[in-house]
Amino acid sequence: MSDRRGIVIGTAGHVDHGKTALVRALTGIETDRWLEERRRGLTIDLGFARLDLDPDLETGIVDVPGHEDFLKNMLAGATGIDVLLLVVAADEGPMPQTREHLAIARLLDVKRGVVALTKSDRVDAEWLELATETTRELLDEDSARASWEIVPVSSVTREGIETLRSSLQSLVAGVQRRSEDDLFRLPVDRSFSIRGTGTVVTGTVWSGCVRVGDTLRLFPGDASARVRGLQVHEDPRPQVAAGRRCAVALVGVSADAVERGSVLVDRAEWRPSDRLGVRLRALGARDRPLTHGQRLRVYLGTREVMARLHTADRAPILPGEAAWAVLALEAPLLARARDRAILRFYSPVSTIGGVRIAELDPPPDWPERTAAWRCVLDGTAGEALTASVRLERLLGLLVAPAPVRLGRPAAELEAAADEAGCVRIGARWFSAEAADEAMQAVERAVARLHAADRRAAAVSKEAVRSALTDVCDGELVERAVRQLLAEGRLVESGPRLALPGHLPRLTEAEEAARDRLAAMIVEAGLQPPLVTELGKTLRLARPLLDDLLRLLREAGTTRAVTPELHVSVAALEALEARVLELLADGAPSGPTRFKEAFTLSRKYLIPLLEFLDREGVTRRTAEGRVLAARS
Repeated sequence: MSDRRGIVIGTAGHVDHGKTALVRALTGIETDRWLEERRRGLTIDLGFARLDLDPDLETGIVDVPGHEDFLKNMLAGATGIDVLLLVVAADEGPMPQTREHLAIARLLDVKRGVVALTKSDRVDAEWLELATETTRELLDEDSARASWEIVPVSSVTREGIETLRSSLQSLVAGVQRRSEDDLFRLPVDRSFSIRGTGTVVTGTVWSGCVRVGDTLRLFPGDASARVRGLQVHEDPRPQVAAGRRCAVALVGVSADAVERGSVLVDRAEWRPSDRLGVRLRALGARDRPLTHGQRLRVYLGTREVMARLHTADRAPILPGEAAWAVLALEAPLLARARDRAILRFYSPVSTIGGVRIAELDPPPDWPERTAAWRCVLDGTAGEALTASVRLERLLGLLVAPAPVRLGRPAAELEAAADEAGCVRIGARWFSAEAADEAMQAVERAVARLHAADRRAAAVSKEAVRSALTDVCDGELVERAVRQLLAEGRLVESGPRLALPGHLPRLTEAEEAARDRLAAMIVEAGLQPPLVTELGKTLRLARPLLDDLLRLLREAGTTRAVTPELHVSVAALEALEARVLELLADGAPSGPTRFKEAFTLSRKYLIPLLEFLDREGVTRRTAEGRVLAARS
């Protein structure tokens, strides 16, 4: 991998202010690719060029159209830029698209930039000074951009070009390296097919790294494709990291299946979202508020989708205000927490604000989660992780998709988890208090189950897990049960649990029925009535009968030979002792020998013999049953 940092510069500015001519003067490359663009002298679509500013940097320029009719294309090109090259014609000064493009850059949080005051050869010194002053007034409206340099240039005479190059060189030198040890994502801005190569897509690598031979996923559609080749400004590469313009040759997907707005990603952790929890900032220049239920256009990466705005308490969002909201998307988006997106009115189409994503697919009670959203957007990695883990309570935060949900690399979150005291159990993170809270939840669940089934001496572990499915992670429940057993706060009987000191509660009538039931089974020896017959004889409803049979089993009075045949333990022990005597000579014995020895009908004999097989007393062979080998 190249040690050079990848930098993307994006142009912006009003139509016919000379953006494409300026890029040509800086790079020597014609970025108007289409014959129609050159015939009309009007940039319609995105253009791309390499700009050599520093041997330690790989810098590319994205040239965007300036006409308002093509602002959708401009937004596709503005994604992922590090430095803005704002172009203002000296003979016109700032115009409507100048202001809109600058507002979009501000909403996308592009803080580094420079203004090229083009066509300076067409005006005199006085007019140039006036154009500079009006441009400075525009920049001064935002303190973060008030320090941007204004450089008069001429693409015809090349006056000021080297000064502009030096300014850009200073700006890109201060751009931080994007994380390459992160999930890979590339929003596609172009797709085409080349004979002998196949499908090729281009875009800016937002995060992570891609290598030749990697298998990538394509959204929308979730198709898989293998990377055949990679290029950065026509230079073949074995791998390409974040911050670079990249062309990716793909195998396994047709060019028709990929379009501007598609996204290439690397792992299954990426999931399309139907709802986005966001912090929305409305532009102050608007003359009307944003209202609950309003239909909007959302631009994320190179993709545009429609959405409905949901505000807290259905309150309007006034021009210039910031507010928490949810965007209910009409088509899914592949988004990540901390992503920035642009909003435009549905009709008439105009930019109205921007959002930063705080949560993917938030629940209906999202207004109660905005304190955590603030931590995700404004806090440290530790604060974001702690807040998100607490939101999930005892269900825990899944570790694998956390880099997408929190918008931070996995390594950063792992380090933050240790510092924040988060506990990892299985595939999830929990708060430090979760273990104690889970133990209390298990105790409460067991108590509720005891109350719901007063005749039971214990409750099944599965019933406890089911009772907590919606509120507690399964592995956390298992850990809580083990700890409660170790501390003596639960007692265990096979697969069943009980609170210490818990006893089944029977009415006097139920106790009498239990005693009669036990007597009938014990007195009948190896041939007790079947369960159905017991119920009829004792006139017991099946639920009560089942409970009483369970109590007899748990008391050690009976055992279930089959679901319908319950035999006293004493009778079964006598049976086992007699079978051991019969088979002591080692000779296999068939059913007839057992029938003669016990004078039992096949109705009882066969289930009893199969019971002894299951208990490991006997073993059935082709010649008959023999004693099972005992360790």
